[in-house]
Amino acid sequence: MGTRTLYFALGAALALAACRKQEVEEPDLGYGYFPTSVGTWVEYQVDSLWRDDPADVLDSVSYRLLERIEEHYTDLEGRPCQRIHRYVRDTTGAWVVRDVWTSTMDAYAAEKTEENYRRLKLSFPVRDGRRWDTHVYGTGATGDPDRNDELLVAYEQVDEPWSTGGLAFNRTVLVKNTVPPNLVDTREFEERYADGVGMVYKFWEEARNNVVSNPNGSITLQYVGWRLRMTAVAHGS
Repeated sequence: MGTRTLYFALGAALALAACRKQEVEEPDLGYGYFPTSVGTWVEYQVDSLWRDDPADVLDSVSYRLLERIEEHYTDLEGRPCQRIHRYVRDTTGAWVVRDVWTSTMDAYAAEKTEENYRRLKLSFPVRDGRRWDTHVYGTGATGDPDRNDELLVAYEQVDEPWSTGGLAFNRTVLVKNTVPPNLVDTREFEERYADGVGMVYKFWEEARNNVVSNPNGSITLQYVGWRLRMTAVAHGS
């Protein structure tokens, strides 16, 4: 083999190795945080509370909820979607379908339709500080026309490990609201997603403090609102 031929062969080998390295180092955009495979499931411990001080109402409920991707289908817009069954246990302990949600994902965003509310759950690429309005489609949750139903969120703790109870996850990301509560309105929202699993934790509180002036000149705040906490206790596919 001549010198020129040898150099050509070496150059070709290096170029091929560089191409392969570039393919291996393709950037991770975070799609793994929103699994779409049929059979993927997560079981949650759900704790919710609602409180209405003027009506002297305080109630709560705790239960187990299982979400499972049951099938793929194509919606009316021609998009690939997933149909999600949400199960609760009946009096015999068997899982029964409570409701059906849907989800879809493309290169830019992951959406989920929850109780007929369409929400933008994740925005790609997953990067620290990236912001969006999860209610961008105009479907909020409070039902109060006097409130701004915009829900601005941002990524925090990108690709960090996280654990809860007996579960540990190597890579998670936190989606958290960016507008702090004030004296009157409380809105706390966060969802944590684990790579290959989906949502593993959620906390959401929506409340309003009614300001009541007392005869002695003091002020009393009367809480009216609700809170929800969901924590993953098992998962699989």
